[in-house]
Amino acid sequence: MDALCPVAESRREAAQERFTLGAILRAFLPIVLPLLKLGQHQLRVLGQRAACGTLQLGANLFQCPHCGHRHWAPRSCGDRHCPGCQAAKSRQWLAKQLQSLLPVPYYHCVFTLPPELNALVLANPRHLYPLLFDCAAQSLLAFGPNRLRGDLGISAVLHTGGQKLDFHPHLHCIVTGGALSPDGKRWRSPKQRKFLFPVRAVAALFRGKFLAGVRQLLEEQALQLPDAALQAPAARARWLALLYQKPWVLYAKRPFGGPQQVLSYLANYTHRVALSNRRILAIDVSQQTVSFSYRDYRHSSQLKALTLSGLEFMRRFSLHILPAGLVRIGHYGILGNNRRKRDLETVRAILQRRGRAVAIASPQGQDRSMRCPACGQAGLRLVAFRDAAGVLHRIGAGPTPCDSS
Repeated sequence: MDALCPVAESRREAAQERFTLGAILRAFLPIVLPLLKLGQHQLRVLGQRAACGTLQLGANLFQCPHCGHRHWAPRSCGDRHCPGCQAAKSRQWLAKQLQSLLPVPYYHCVFTLPPELNALVLANPRHLYPLLFDCAAQSLLAFGPNRLRGDLGISAVLHTGGQKLDFHPHLHCIVTGGALSPDGKRWRSPKQRKFLFPVRAVAALFRGKFLAGVRQLLEEQALQLPDAALQAPAARARWLALLYQKPWVLYAKRPFGGPQQVLSYLANYTHRVALSNRRILAIDVSQQTVSFSYRDYRHSSQLKALTLSGLEFMRRFSLHILPAGLVRIGHYGILGNNRRKRDLETVRAILQRRGRAVAIASPQGQDRSMRCPACGQAGLRLVAFRDAAGVLHRIGAGPTPCDSS
């Protein structure tokens, strides 16, 4: 007879503990939390992440349609800062976006903010992250009519950190290698394949747009100033003038190998969190340290190890918790949500007349469906779940009181 209360599963939890972000949070969060000045949203995210994969959030009951075996599994948090939960969402996103591919070259552009703006961005993420999206997209879209006499397609993904969990806000943009004419009758490709637009010109336009937006927000007193010295208008003017004089970095790669390679590459970025579980090397509770791997891009991308104290790890990780409701993926131009379906059909029809059709394949990879631990066959079905309060919910039925006998 099956026992619906997952008490027995909790006994196996310690043996199943691996080096995960959740394990780090459970080990160090109670110790370092009083030392960190975090807001309510950050505390809620960290709490959810610490509980992910444990019985604290409840458990799901699956049944095998082949052998009838019932299997309990802890419920996940579903938070976008969780590496385990985001892996499945990345695959789902990829499957959906494959339908938007065009048989054209794609370019990869990375817009990076200078470190002098880090403190201001950290203090005002709700204003400055959307500004980063808008200014990067507008800068690229402005070159479409000028250089290609049409509208580009852009998908942009926000990243806030580097390999060492340091704060490094930047935007990855995948740009179509061509533009749709305003009348919708022509698709115009760039004359050269090595680059889409002049990098320095796009970077200068982006710098001007972003700093103009910052200046306007400062004039409206919409931003919190992390440095009291910037309270004076003259000091802010000098600070902005120095940022205008500084060259801003825009990284641009040559076209990808093919349309599907574009999305496979971008899918690695769309739902990436500050640190994936596979990079965690060790958790030393006695020494209160965390070790993880990183790539040193200044030394030929060598793989190295970094050890941080539990406090410093938690401080760095909390820098990358996004504000609630902030969208970290944006689509613009012909890929915008309000025109994607219509414009993609138009471009495909144009390219098909040129003999450049593309067959959309399903995402490659292993079968991700859950397999029965008893018979090994795929297709486990969710038949019930127990919520965080201990109430049992049978699928298709109302809640059932917990029988703790």
